[in-house]
Amino acid sequence: MLSSRLARGVAMIVAVLFVGIAIPASAATLAIKVLTYNTKNGSTPNAQLDTIAAQNPDVVVLQEAQDYVLATYVDGMNQRLATTAWHGAYARNCQAGTQPTCTSYSSESALIMTRLTTVSTDKALIWAKDNYFAARATIHMTVALMDGTQVNVFGCHLPALYAAQASRVAYVSALQAWAQGFASPRLIGGDFNDSPGTSPIVAMTQQYNDAWAIGGSGTGYTHTHDGVTLVTRIDYWFSDKGGAEALTSVKVVGRLTDSDHLAVVATYAVPSKPASTETALMDDRFGSFVSSNWPYGVFTGTQDSTIPLTVNGGFQIGALKESTTGARYNGVSSPTYDLSHDGSAYVQLAHPPNTATTAYAMFAAGSDGSNFYRWYESGNALVAEKRVAGTKTALVNLPYDSTADQFLRIRCQYNTSSGVNEVVFETAPNNGGVPGPFTVRHREPWDSHVAATAMRFELKAGTSTAVISPGTVAWDNFHVASNTK
Repeated sequence: MLSSRLARGVAMIVAVLFVGIAIPASAATLAIKVLTYNTKNGSTPNAQLDTIAAQNPDVVVLQEAQDYVLATYVDGMNQRLATTAWHGAYARNCQAGTQPTCTSYSSESALIMTRLTTVSTDKALIWAKDNYFAARATIHMTVALMDGTQVNVFGCHLPALYAAQASRVAYVSALQAWAQGFASPRLIGGDFNDSPGTSPIVAMTQQYNDAWAIGGSGTGYTHTHDGVTLVTRIDYWFSDKGGAEALTSVKVVGRLTDSDHLAVVATYAVPSKPASTETALMDDRFGSFVSSNWPYGVFTGTQDSTIPLTVNGGFQIGALKESTTGARYNGVSSPTYDLSHDGSAYVQLAHPPNTATTAYAMFAAGSDGSNFYRWYESGNALVAEKRVAGTKTALVNLPYDSTADQFLRIRCQYNTSSGVNEVVFETAPNNGGVPGPFTVRHREPWDSHVAATAMRFELKAGTSTAVISPGTVAWDNFHVASNTK
């Protein structure tokens, strides 16, 4: 704690420190301004919000932010900038557990917020233990600039204290490997808890440019130990060396009365590269049943045609069979479509089965009954799985959230970094009959057994054992497209 004398002295210190060198951007680029700030648990959110809003950034990443303060920061930005565009997401740190399972989450989080259009959001736990956490969260957001050009922004907070330097090196290695799965431009901001020239920062600068090292003027110190004197630079913005983005300015801003860190603000010029316009291959709002969209029955198992199928503002399956043993499913499937060119399919799970039971709602994308990818909801769990050469494997098991997981998407995405297609499982909330921003739940290399050039889609529901009151399932707003971003 600061003494009252020091506190009064510090209260007079207002910093907009070490303004960086400005480099003009070309006319063929768009600007993105990003800000990183360790809030020290948001002890003075209004003052911090004044600092952030004064910079008028496009994207903000916060560290030591509690998950429950997201609304405070989002609302504060909207009020100060007279808009409703700001929104965000958080990823909680892991208090206890062993990779890959976290048994206890902390409310302390990595937080990201933006006024730009959010294309997708990801979060990852990086297992690099320190005295505070078993694993720390990294959060990622793909944002779209005014013309649709996409930028991948990451926020992170590395393990703390001198003794955890080896953990910071491990964190950097895992962070770089994870970020490599996303296209350039990639911007990474956060509290790295180490100074330039140390092993973690040297490792980071093998692949990424340190904004201050390129365009900063002066020390760029961002952190204080005593609340009075800035002594270290441990907060950074990095951009990938393989990207075409160019730093145009960088500066340090803030007040030591608001946090033991100052904020780092960087502006980059990003070459205009609008995302490809997707090509819709099939779109079904289920105003009526269009047999040419769904000419076939289920292909991932047996079919019980006595379970009713109706269209009434959605495609309804059921009531499902009650207290009946054996596999009892019904549904429909589509003709084949080519997803190999960044194709995807999504559908809205408008009404799940009775979540207190083991009844199933299933959305599959595959080439045949032995080779497919699938989302399913059962027992209030949402599971992504694959079946390859007849062997079934669960890929991710999530608590089902009927709001956040209204839309389920399966995507074939070309990874420009690795040069291979990946299968991406995503969910999104409902935004008036279309998906809101998608959150990536799992990705891995696409298995060649699943023929991406000839994909069928299946909507089905049912039971595998005797279930009391399984309910009905309703699907809606199905969409298939190529050139999906």
